[in-house]
Amino acid sequence: MKVKVDQLYEIKPRSIVYLFSGGKDSSLALLKTRDVVKMYADENRARVYMVHITVTGNTHPLNVYASATVMYWHKKHYGFEPVFLAQNKVFQEYVAKYGLQIGSQRWCYTEFKNKVISGFERKLPRPVVEIDGMKPSDSKHRSMMLNSEWQFIERRHNGFRYWAWHPLFSFEDDPLEELKKHPEFQPVVLLYELYGDSLNCVICPYKSKQKYIRYHQVENLSIVYDYMKLVMRSRRHINKLSFSKNKTLEVISREG
Repeated sequence: MKVKVDQLYEIKPRSIVYLFSGGKDSSLALLKTRDVVKMYADENRARVYMVHITVTGNTHPLNVYASATVMYWHKKHYGFEPVFLAQNKVFQEYVAKYGLQIGSQRWCYTEFKNKVISGFERKLPRPVVEIDGMKPSDSKHRSMMLNSEWQFIERRHNGFRYWAWHPLFSFEDDPLEELKKHPEFQPVVLLYELYGDSLNCVICPYKSKQKYIRYHQVENLSIVYDYMKLVMRSRRHINKLSFSKNKTLEVISREG
């Protein structure tokens, strides 16, 4: 897989920000671009940041540990600066007020991620380039939102302008197969081998029942189900977790 690096030198960013969730896609985006980014940064005295956003109350601690391991490895070997950000509110409070939403303006994205990264990036020297692991094949929404590997973007809520680099734009294979070849990404690979997920968000409106079942086989989700049943009005999301009550692992293994 080749990535388009010429535009990096045309834009001449002073700040480069990896949006690193600890997932397989953001990990592969990092792997595929880190050498050219380091070379550019050394030549142009640009600063490179690896930013992990914890969704307070919803990001699993193991995700933060796995992400931090990868981030500090890259600090040692590449000089990229680890940055850990979080909203000072909790996911459960918003679930109780608004339920789970989908779409580009869903509260879990705007409040816990978009505003958090915006607050950080507005303080950086510009131009700013964001590197992420998004690709059109991820979802219908992303297929409409992403039209090229490089995009110039203006955020709606504050008008901040930046360049977004999607190095996996044309990538269709399994990122884990490539990540397994590189020991520094072993914590990320292990999360997927155990849970089938990065656990950056334990609860997500886009997550399938099968993913929850896989997770439940490792950790009991009945406590999560009890809370969702208490505060949520949407039966659709509650039903996704209903299997976690009064069922043995043997039963849900057959159902999965």
